[in-house]
Amino acid sequence: MARKSLRVWRWAAMLVALSVLTAGCAQGGASSGSVHLNFMVWSYGIDTIQDNIKKFQSSNPSVTVSLADTSWFNYHDTMATKFTAGGAPDVAYSSDHWLREWVSAGWIVPIDQYCPSLASYKDEWAPYALQGMTLNNHVYGLPYYADMVIFIYNDKLLKQAGFDHPPATWEELTSQAQTIKSKGISQYPIDIPMKKDDPWTIEIFYSMVYGRGGHMFDSNTNPTFAESGGPAEQTLSWLRSAYASKILDPAVFESAEPDVVKTTGSGQHVFTVLAKYNLAELNQGQHAQKGNFKMALMPGSQHSTVGFVRFYSLTKAAVSHGDAAVKASCNFLQYFGGKTDGQYKVVKRWAVEKGLGFANLPLYDDSDVSKSINAWGNVDLERQQAKTANVKEGLTRWWGTWDIYAREQIDNAVSGSSTPSQALQNMNTKWSQLKS
Repeated sequence: MARKSLRVWRWAAMLVALSVLTAGCAQGGASSGSVHLNFMVWSYGIDTIQDNIKKFQSSNPSVTVSLADTSWFNYHDTMATKFTAGGAPDVAYSSDHWLREWVSAGWIVPIDQYCPSLASYKDEWAPYALQGMTLNNHVYGLPYYADMVIFIYNDKLLKQAGFDHPPATWEELTSQAQTIKSKGISQYPIDIPMKKDDPWTIEIFYSMVYGRGGHMFDSNTNPTFAESGGPAEQTLSWLRSAYASKILDPAVFESAEPDVVKTTGSGQHVFTVLAKYNLAELNQGQHAQKGNFKMALMPGSQHSTVGFVRFYSLTKAAVSHGDAAVKASCNFLQYFGGKTDGQYKVVKRWAVEKGLGFANLPLYDDSDVSKSINAWGNVDLERQQAKTANVKEGLTRWWGTWDIYAREQIDNAVSGSSTPSQALQNMNTKWSQLKS
């Protein structure tokens, strides 16, 4: 009887142990070595992302990944809700202009602390991308997509006017535009997005200031743009002069990015400043002047411009899920933003198949990537511009509010309703009010 009771007790103990093991597996699979990750993105190239996940899972059979997406316009607010109310992903897209907010809130963590081997890639990134993912000497991501604001011109119409090279300075642009206008080639040779509700307005203004060798803020986010006679005032004065002389389209204040692409593509304008991906659209889309557009270095003494980066980030959720989740997340980031078998396979795929810009400088030496870019652009010039581009300065939690105000002031100065100096002083005052 005692022996029978002992056998029953042993079987009961085994069943309890088995139930605990099963429960452990159901709650996350730690006992079996399996890990589940949640990945959040904005809604672009979802089929490509799903295929990349499938390939990652094939080489990492112990890891499964669920993908969720929402539109770019809703992404920030959706993520803020997930981080604060629950349901945050383990890995997610982020952006340079959210970095300070997300880090200060503790939503994302440094990859150089949790995935130290991945931070070694930083030596191969364009400087602006590294700047855009770095805060307090810590790196918070791996580039998913990076791009720049560039100077674009219609080479056919420029040659028709008798010029064999694009302008190297804003003053030379004025001269070329005046000649083009006088010859009747274009009534308004220049157009750029300056509609108040188009966020590209401030990006382009930054780029024009950078091209002149200037800065908008110092390293402590103190404004430098209000310097009397400085690069920012020179830029506003140039824009005002171009508008007054009608080499800049008078409809510029109603022009958003799509409008400028459309009118420039039709041949109404010869020069513009846009994000680089628009060069591919102008040369490969359905436009009357298709194939005639080229990029040049941003005019000015330094030829710098704005570069921006969107990146893969590791979230606090992954850390809270334990070491296994962190390790799996690091492997995931390695596959998507790093090298596999010595190559940036996923980054290259985006560049070749979708034409996305990238921050990984070695890819400019890849024959497939070069061929893809040269079909609509210039890989050598793009590489050169990438090395001189700078991250957008002043990205604080109040920058977005200031940006909206600054766009209004820029338009006022260009239209002549205020002076360049007064507009910049107003922008400076607004910054001080928001900062205090």
